[in-house]
Amino acid sequence: MYTLFRRFAPVLVLLTMVACIFPSVTATPAGDSTIPSEPLQTSEPLETSTPSTPTATITHLVTPGAGAGAESSISDTISGDTAQQGVPYEPPGGDMYLYNLYERPFNALTQDIFFPDLDIRTAQLGLESPWMYVTIQLYGLDPATSALAGHYGIEIDLDVDGRGEWLIMADAPLSDDWSVVGVRAWNDTNSNVGQAVACYADPPQTTDSYDLLYFDQGVGNDPDAAWARYVGGTPPAVQIAFKHSMIGFDDEFMWGVWADQGVNQPEWFDYHDHFTYDEAGAPFSYLTAYYPIKAIAELDNTCRMAYGFTLVGNEPCLCAGNVKTPTPIPASLGGYVWKDLNGNRVYDGAGTDGGLGGATVNVRFGACPGGAIAGSAVSGAWGRYDVGGLAPGAYCVVVPPFAGFVFMPVSIDVTLLPGEFRDNLNFMVILAGP
Repeated sequence: MYTLFRRFAPVLVLLTMVACIFPSVTATPAGDSTIPSEPLQTSEPLETSTPSTPTATITHLVTPGAGAGAESSISDTISGDTAQQGVPYEPPGGDMYLYNLYERPFNALTQDIFFPDLDIRTAQLGLESPWMYVTIQLYGLDPATSALAGHYGIEIDLDVDGRGEWLIMADAPLSDDWSVVGVRAWNDTNSNVGQAVACYADPPQTTDSYDLLYFDQGVGNDPDAAWARYVGGTPPAVQIAFKHSMIGFDDEFMWGVWADQGVNQPEWFDYHDHFTYDEAGAPFSYLTAYYPIKAIAELDNTCRMAYGFTLVGNEPCLCAGNVKTPTPIPASLGGYVWKDLNGNRVYDGAGTDGGLGGATVNVRFGACPGGAIAGSAVSGAWGRYDVGGLAPGAYCVVVPPFAGFVFMPVSIDVTLLPGEFRDNLNFMVILAGP
């Protein structure tokens, strides 16, 4: 009996409490639809609540540190030194739509609002394991908020083919402390950023570009994969830290940075593949067919720089100051100064027609009559001459009158390609008149 009492005692207590609170309520038998003469009254209206779904707590195991030394750096065109608020503005350079380079930290159409927090000054990248740190220095703060108001990020081309594999972006507002809030990492899983021709415009866009949101503010395979913070000072900066492991510990790649509040669509990269030149516009008034800027506005980006390897100079999307102009392979030319022994006015070869030795053949720069002499040769016993070591380009080949002879034709125009040998530039000997 004690056992039964102990088991049901809580139930009895609860029933007793209910009876005390609602002494006038009488239970209605099951199946009875009779409505009580007086409705139940309470001091507060009854509320119906829907159970809320618990929010998952993100547990961070590791946080970035103070940063890393600069192992690779980029300097960008600066608009802020000459821009004036309220005055239509054209940047000093650095904008080439065809090559996906933009210097557009101002508004569309009128180009009279300058956004200093979108004007990139410099960027630095370095490794302090397990983190890679990128620091983006900006011209200043947004005048309206006295803060940074854009979206800032780094684009990484792992296989140096001009197509980014990773885009890591941090959205304002940014905390002074490291945070994952507003930080996202996008991955191109099928290598189609840039479409058919990387680093050159070929709209309309037919690819899905950055198609995988790999990391979303702490949500993903690794909740600690990427972080960002605001670094105050003059100039102000955004610093992004991402785990080296996220890019497969790759230590040789190309990289560039973005500041964007006008488009900010990772799935539209590269922007010059998504927008036509007409749609994108141009910031320079001399480009009358495209001026002013339109769909691509309020953003800035940089060219790309190497990390971890020595540049050759022909890497796609490379910053112009690092592009090395290859030394062209020399070209050459040759032919015969010949005597028409059989009178058919066609050079039939040294065995049939004779050659004239000792004639000077000059190769002059440019189209005939030509300019300065680029090279010359003296014909041999069989009339053969050769001139080498010529840079690719246009030339005029001439044989001045010699020993009472003139030559036909008077001159020959020729354009040489790198490494080309142009033969059979022949001159027939004619006796000079009295």
